[in-house]
Amino acid sequence: MKILKSGVALLAAAFIVACASGFEATYDSDPAHDFSVYEKYAWVSDNPMKVGPTSRITNPMLQSRIMISTEDALEAKGYTMAKDVSSADFVLSFTIGSREEINVDSSPSMGMGVGYGSGYGYGYPRHGGWGGAYYGVSTETTVRQYTEGMLAIDVFDVASHDPVWHGVATKRIHDSDREDAAGTVKSAVDAILVNFPGKIASE
Repeated sequence: MKILKSGVALLAAAFIVACASGFEATYDSDPAHDFSVYEKYAWVSDNPMKVGPTSRITNPMLQSRIMISTEDALEAKGYTMAKDVSSADFVLSFTIGSREEINVDSSPSMGMGVGYGSGYGYGYPRHGGWGGAYYGVSTETTVRQYTEGMLAIDVFDVASHDPVWHGVATKRIHDSDREDAAGTVKSAVDAILVNFPGKIASE
C-alpha cells in the first residue's frame, strides 16, 4: 500500500510541476532496469549538450544553466556527483532544440448589408426596389507564429553503456521566458526529472 501511495503521489507531483511550469513533460524508461542501485552520477563529457534542429542561434550559456539545474534536481533526489565517469553509476547528456510553429485560427463573423431585389408597395408587387437588410456569415482567419522550445535529458548506464531513461519537455516560448532564461531552464529540468526515480530512504 505504501508503494501504491508513493506512486500516486509521484504522478500527482509530476502533474503539478508540469502544469505550474507550463512545460509538457513525458518520459520513457527501460522497465527491466533496476534504478534502486544507483547512487552516483556524472556527465557523459565536459560538454554534454547536444543541439538538435533549431530555428534560432543557440545561447552558449544554456549548457551551464541546464547542468546546474540538473545537478540541483538530482541532489534533491538523493544522488551525489562522482569525481569521474568511471566511478559513477549513470551518466547524463541533454539535447536542446526549437522550431517555429504557425497557429491558424478561423472563426465565423456576422456581417450586415442591404440587398437589391423585389419589394412590395402600395399593395402590389414592385420590382427593382431596394430590399430589406440581410445578414451574411464570413470567416475571419488569424495567423500567429510562435517558437516551441524543447529540452531532452538522457540517462545511460555506465556498466552496460545502454540508454535506460529519457525525458523531454516542450513549451511555447514567450518573451518573458527568454528574459528569465535561468528560471525557464530550471522549470524545464524540474518538469522532466520529477519523473526520474529518486533514492528510497530506508525506514
